[in-house]
Amino acid sequence: MHIKRIEIKNWLGIKELLYSPGKINRVSGDSGTGKTSLVEALEKLFTNRNRRTEVIRHDQDEAELFVELDDGLQTTRKVRSEKADYLKVKHDTKTVSSTEAFLRKLINGDIFRPIEFVQKPAKEQTEIILNMLQIPWTVEDIKSWFGEVPEADYQLHILQILKQIEGGYYAERETINREINLLKANIEGIKRDLPPNYSGEEWRSVNLQELYKALSDAEENNKRLSEAQKLVEGLTIRIEDIRIRAKNAAESKRLDYQRQRDSISDSIRRLDEKIEIEQVTINDADRRIQAESIRLDNELEQAIERLKVQYQAKKQTSREDIQRESEQARTFIAEYREQIAEKRTTLAGIGEHERKDLEKVSDHESSLIAAENDKSGNAQNIIDSIEWVDPDPLKEKADTAARMKEYLREWERMNDIIREKLAPKEERSADLTAKIKQARELPKELLKTVSLPVDGMEVDDKGQIRIDGTLLDGRSEGESLEFAFKLAKAQAGELKVICVDGWQNLGSRQREIIESAKTDDYQYFVLETVEGQDLNIEIVEG
Repeated sequence: MHIKRIEIKNWLGIKELLYSPGKINRVSGDSGTGKTSLVEALEKLFTNRNRRTEVIRHDQDEAELFVELDDGLQTTRKVRSEKADYLKVKHDTKTVSSTEAFLRKLINGDIFRPIEFVQKPAKEQTEIILNMLQIPWTVEDIKSWFGEVPEADYQLHILQILKQIEGGYYAERETINREINLLKANIEGIKRDLPPNYSGEEWRSVNLQELYKALSDAEENNKRLSEAQKLVEGLTIRIEDIRIRAKNAAESKRLDYQRQRDSISDSIRRLDEKIEIEQVTINDADRRIQAESIRLDNELEQAIERLKVQYQAKKQTSREDIQRESEQARTFIAEYREQIAEKRTTLAGIGEHERKDLEKVSDHESSLIAAENDKSGNAQNIIDSIEWVDPDPLKEKADTAARMKEYLREWERMNDIIREKLAPKEERSADLTAKIKQARELPKELLKTVSLPVDGMEVDDKGQIRIDGTLLDGRSEGESLEFAFKLAKAQAGELKVICVDGWQNLGSRQREIIESAKTDDYQYFVLETVEGQDLNIEIVEG
């Protein structure tokens, strides 16, 4: 299918153009005369895409583009500045629906310019080629392939998307693997601080309280046994000590009662002496009276008669004093005798008190000895019923368990790291490895479902285009140009139109292209810049 007629009005550099092209058409003229405007008009007509912001000719409100194809299809597109654009597609014998999609399908999405393609960087060339590979896919396909919809630019070609997904997964896996290595190093550091072959499960189940209780029970039993043995071994010494203390107590009692006897006897002796003294006073009373009478008689005789009466009174007074002293002495004697009787009664009862106290001392001695014998009997029972337990192994076992349990927190922290951090990351790393493998293998599988536009072309595992094994940017200028024309022919849809700009730069290759074009079924528009020349369109090959 070729273009039969072209009409252009007020479009970019073209005010008005009416042209019926042939198979090979040369569009020449100086820069700005409208050569590129012609090609852009065809692009706008079939794709509704502009390469420039302003496409309507200056001082005009509307640009009109018309193309008639050799099968009778007519297309009119009006681009307006004040109102909506207009598009009409009709065919005398066919019904046309979904107009924009129908037109785009005629040229397979774009009018391919091989020279422009060769001048683009390899990355853009790759994108163009990949877009030619019509591999159907949906987001649901992505989800079914990877179990999720990874982050990527989903406006790109599916092969580029897969490459982005692979790169994203690869970068994530590198990060996770670094984290895994750090976690493993952390785990190894914890392991180095743990005792060799440390098993937290084993030590976690050990009941430390029971171990120390067993040790405490053993030590308590040993203590009771030791105390019992000491009781039995010291029984004779303790009984002898009790007897000595009882003997000392009895002797003390005897001395005390002897002191009481001596004290009472001394009191009686002193009282007897007082009685004797007082009795002397009584016995000497008459003599003293007589002696005093004689002395006073003598005084009386010497004091003459006048003192006789006075001395007679003194004599009477003396007699009364002596008699009073005698009566007083008799009273003292009676009291002393009563005290002596009491003392003698007390002295007679001291023996009984002494006997009773000594019996108490003896009974207390017997009671203490019996108690000691009872203790020794109980102690002997303890000795007979309790076996000595060596506490050292129990203590070592309990202390070892206590030390080992101190490592439990670090051991549990290590296992928490393994379970909660390392294992999920290792699982994620393995999952990412599988996804990376999937992302690498999918392009090969998808490419099996499409035909490549050019023989010898392939897409490698990095998403790069190779021609006969060589990358796009590794080919010579001639090889690149040859490949571009092959690609242009493969890209063309039902409307087999190829636009070649920069024709003047192709030199001797112009003849090769013309000769090749004569024998194929494509329609060519070649754009040539000629300084000082107005726009000129001519048919090179009809």
